[in-house]
Amino acid sequence: MKGNKGRFRPAAWLAVLAAAALVGWGGLTLWLHNGWQGIALTLHDQIADASQLEGFTLSGQMGWDRYYDLLHFTLQDGKLDTRMELDAPAKTVEAGRYARFAVTRSYVVPPEDRDTVNGAAAITGTSSDGSRFLSAPVDSVYRMYTLQFPDDTVIRLAAGETAPEEYATVFAALYPLSSDVYELNTDYDYAWTGNSQEPDASWPYQPTSGSCFVLGAGYGVCWASDYLGRAPGLYRAHSLTADEIAALPRDGILYDREVLCASSELGSLEPFYCPEDAAEALAGVSMADGSTLLLYRTAEGTLCADLVNAAGKRTDHRELATLDDWTSTDMVTLLPRTTDSEAILTFDTGNSTSYKAWLVLLRAENGTFTMADLVEDKDLIRPDAAALNAAGDKILLAKGALVRTLNGTILVTASSQNGIALQVYELDTGHMTYMGRILTGSERDWARFYQTRLLHADRFITFDTLQKDGGTLP
Repeated sequence: MKGNKGRFRPAAWLAVLAAAALVGWGGLTLWLHNGWQGIALTLHDQIADASQLEGFTLSGQMGWDRYYDLLHFTLQDGKLDTRMELDAPAKTVEAGRYARFAVTRSYVVPPEDRDTVNGAAAITGTSSDGSRFLSAPVDSVYRMYTLQFPDDTVIRLAAGETAPEEYATVFAALYPLSSDVYELNTDYDYAWTGNSQEPDASWPYQPTSGSCFVLGAGYGVCWASDYLGRAPGLYRAHSLTADEIAALPRDGILYDREVLCASSELGSLEPFYCPEDAAEALAGVSMADGSTLLLYRTAEGTLCADLVNAAGKRTDHRELATLDDWTSTDMVTLLPRTTDSEAILTFDTGNSTSYKAWLVLLRAENGTFTMADLVEDKDLIRPDAAALNAAGDKILLAKGALVRTLNGTILVTASSQNGIALQVYELDTGHMTYMGRILTGSERDWARFYQTRLLHADRFITFDTLQKDGGTLP
């Protein structure tokens, strides 16, 4: 009897393999998702217990560099809840991690020297696409500020002429006419790399308070001091889009081509609120009901807070304190917040031998301050986030303590500092009533040498804040 020989059926085997692959992939996916979901931040009490956290809410997320997964956390009334979000939107991941407003400086050719510079310019090289590279000596340069806003609009301001260091040379590039070149590229027009020895007193790196704020349908800036013909205070920004800049008339010649000169101002700043007694404007903040906060100091060293309505008129004024030493005031920082009826700001004063850290605590309603206080951060916590309780008599300070320092060329992360340090203080006495830490889970990472290999140095913590301040909260 002849034995029956089974026939090889490729389609059947492929179906079996496909089914097995699906089962395997499904199991792997389930394992990965369960693994991610199993990651959780934990609250560790060090002084007192979590009952001291009643009345406070703090929320944020932990993320990982190069990944778009986020572990959201909420600490409310002493209870910590977490939720994993895989493949979060880029906007959510990047919120709070990058500066929304930037000021850059540049040195360009003065308008009256352009013909002379063009006459001395030489082509120093070409590229395969037909681009030509220029250089020319200069005897003087024109200083410019460029203010970049969160919506990618721009203001460019002139800051006067200065003498460069000896043998200064400006550079530019002539790209083919078919190339789409942005008028604010550093090589679009003649520019010099700059004199690092020029005193900042005559050419400050930051003429504003370092941030912008929502003002009506656009943005405003806080102009720090009496400089370039502008008094310290709040200004409405009239900035230009890239298309608006491209549509401007060409107003100069670069070698043999018409260009928009790098010395031309773009957009403008319109005075919105500049109090007469302001010696230095420290911060502008968008508040509730269309109000704007200005924090400033007087010539006598008094720290003041003003509320201003949508028409630029003051509706409330508070003198918070008179401080002795403003010699080296750090930039005022608005901490993350979840309501625009409240603002907590930090800054330092003093010098290298005597620093003091301060917290400005403000609440407002209907154009009036309901709380306005200045307290010293005596333990120099310099928090990354803070929250007031509902009664306004205690404050919770949070410090994201993932410390990164350079040791030679090696990045070192202090594992003992991983997490978020928490302290609660009574405002009337200054006594600390609670200390704890939110642990990030790095101490559970695989392998004894995980820390040494820097495999968990990619964690970052951001705290929830309002969209108007660069966050994602409505």
